[in-house]
Amino acid sequence: MRDRSPVRIYCEAVFLLGVVVVGLMSTTAEARYIPDAPWTFGVLFAGVLLGEMMPIKVSRRGSEEELTLSASFAMALLLAGGLVPAIIAQGIASIVQDIHSGKPGWRVRFNVGQYSLAMAAAELVMRVLSVSQGNGSHPFATAELPAMIVGIGAFFIVNASVVGVAISLHTGTPIRRYFRVNLPFTFITAFAVLLVAPIVLAAAAYSVAIVPLCLAPMVAMYNTVARSARSDHAARHDALTGLPNRMACHEAIAAATEDEEIPGAVLLMDLDRFKEVNDTLGHRYGDLLLVQVANRFGSVIGRRGQIARLGGDEFAVVASGIDADEAQELAHDIAGSLRTPFELDEMVVDVQASVGIALFPAHGRGVETLLQKADVAMYRAKDTRRDVALYDERHDHHSPAKLALTAELRTAVGSDEIVLYYQPELDLRTREVVAMEALVRWEHPRLGVLPPSSFVRMAEATNLIKPLTQHVMEIALLQLADWHAAGLDISVAVNISPQVLVDQSFTEQVLVALRRADVPPNRLKLEVTESALMSDPVTARMVLRQLEALGVEISIDDFGTGYSSLAYLADLPVSEVKIDRSFVSRMGTETSGRIIVNSTIDLAHHLELRAVAEGVEDWNMLPELEALGCDAVQGFAISPPLKSTQATRWLVDFGAGTPPRQALERAA
Repeated sequence: MRDRSPVRIYCEAVFLLGVVVVGLMSTTAEARYIPDAPWTFGVLFAGVLLGEMMPIKVSRRGSEEELTLSASFAMALLLAGGLVPAIIAQGIASIVQDIHSGKPGWRVRFNVGQYSLAMAAAELVMRVLSVSQGNGSHPFATAELPAMIVGIGAFFIVNASVVGVAISLHTGTPIRRYFRVNLPFTFITAFAVLLVAPIVLAAAAYSVAIVPLCLAPMVAMYNTVARSARSDHAARHDALTGLPNRMACHEAIAAATEDEEIPGAVLLMDLDRFKEVNDTLGHRYGDLLLVQVANRFGSVIGRRGQIARLGGDEFAVVASGIDADEAQELAHDIAGSLRTPFELDEMVVDVQASVGIALFPAHGRGVETLLQKADVAMYRAKDTRRDVALYDERHDHHSPAKLALTAELRTAVGSDEIVLYYQPELDLRTREVVAMEALVRWEHPRLGVLPPSSFVRMAEATNLIKPLTQHVMEIALLQLADWHAAGLDISVAVNISPQVLVDQSFTEQVLVALRRADVPPNRLKLEVTESALMSDPVTARMVLRQLEALGVEISIDDFGTGYSSLAYLADLPVSEVKIDRSFVSRMGTETSGRIIVNSTIDLAHHLELRAVAEGVEDWNMLPELEALGCDAVQGFAISPPLKSTQATRWLVDFGAGTPPRQALERAA
């Protein structure tokens, strides 16, 4: 089926219109110029062909454009012999160059058509202004020079307009924006080339032997500009992959964000596990991998955006005219392009990519701003183990709002603004509450109650996490002491950040807090994640053994979502694993969820650990979990997190035999 895209239809229409216009304007006298002045025609035709076959590639605004010198000689032919010889020379040269470059037929026809229309416009203007065709040693009168320049201007206007519309249709760039951005550059370069035409004509009229001498300065100019273009290309492109580099990427973003009416996106990609390839196989294999990754990215992105390699294993894409949904679709396509393993000299390597998205103007317009926000989103994707993430200020610890919030958090730590909510952990065998997990909240005077996701990562980034953890632990232990005094024989669990776990003074801080609250160490349970254990395994193991020596229990939170090895876990002083809610929630709808939960429970029991299911939302799940051998459960089916006073009332009522929901209603 033939392609009926707008750009194809337009290009075919330009070709047909060019043929019709040239046919109407051609004269027999013009055609006789070729046999009447064969040497002049031959030399000027050679100049046209040479100019077409030696285009100069100029890098600008994150992309490449071509500049040809053929128009100087084609316009000289137009002035000397009329429309027919000029069209014949330029048409043949254009066809030869396009076929040599492997351009499709419709592109070949379009170029012939657009040159025909531009030449016809110049010829028509000069006929109207009575510019005579050159003859003898005086090719034109001095008074005719302004009219010739007007004709050259007509050539430029028609040529630039026809080509500009085609490029706009091809790239999806609004026509008005294309001309506003590109017209100044096109005007300067095209007119510089076209104005050489009268000089070439004068030389040909004096002696055809002099015309080749005109080529000498033009070839010198070509070589100079070509060398400059190659240097400019090297300065803006990555030597390994051939992609635009960071400098070119910055230029592309600046160009894309100039028009405030056109939205778009900046995507930042980083390869996961690339360092393992470099460290294990060597940099040669790493380079081979980057080249193949660049090729895959380029093939899937196509004309939807401009890709660049920023350095190392980091790539960026600038895409104009797309919204958030289209940007996420493009990002998923990019990430999906890496799912097939790579073959590197008989080695098979598997890597994936994390992609962060920043939108303009929604997230800003400055180059550095967009790249920084795309970087925040990319690391959010890594942290959440997703392929793609869209920028969200809540996860940006460097935004002005976050910086202000950080200063407020520094004041809040240690004050009454930091409060704890408590969620019970129910033993499935005895149906008794064995522990309450302390969950921190920030009662911000202006923003209301903030969950941990709004400030814990910020505290970790600014080292406020240590005093915050100490404050939380002290509040929880004092509350536990009150419960013990009220006859509630339970434990309390506190979540511990990786930065705190690898602090060798942490054990002493725990001991001080236990003594201050007068609570037995075996009633304190510290919950750590797998990623926390693996951030510094040696120090983590040492600190955990010290805590075990005190009698403190250790629980692994969100089990199954980290990367720790089973052998390492078996060697740690851990008493409990908490199965992540993402697996528990799928038990009722997916067989795989039940299999994972069952396997995790078996693993925990073989390691002589308790298994706790998190995120239990339905009381009817309890018999099934009990049948699988699960030791305890936690979730909204038992109770949501409650303030200390509510939690106390709930514990008393539940301990007296009140069903969980009724106890919750009474506590509220």
